[in-house]
Amino acid sequence: MIKKTIVFGAIIAVISSCYKDNEEDLYKDSECDVTDVSFSEDIMPIINASCATVGCHIAGGSGNGEFINYAQVFTKVENGSLMNRVVTLRDMPPSGSLTDCQIEHFEQWINDGALDN
Repeated sequence: MIKKTIVFGAIIAVISSCYKDNEEDLYKDSECDVTDVSFSEDIMPIINASCATVGCHIAGGSGNGEFINYAQVFTKVENGSLMNRVVTLRDMPPSGSLTDCQIEHFEQWINDGALDN
């Protein structure tokens, strides 16, 4: 009986120690500062790492347009597709690699007028 109690206790301890929260969800409010979003400092680095990559939004890529400079990105802001695909649908990039904070940066930048800053 003692053996069963120890085994049962060990199983409960292991199961209860499984933790499904991730760091981004736990601390997103305190770490994601979108008060002064800049195209050159915040948006373009995300685009370079996640969008303007081999096979996507570069010359000869399969993406709908090139994202090499502000004017090219702003075209997608003007027609609403950047907000729709990145912020609303969250299906870009197809790999789903943008964090919630990066998406918040895009949303804030667009809502602030998508300035070339």
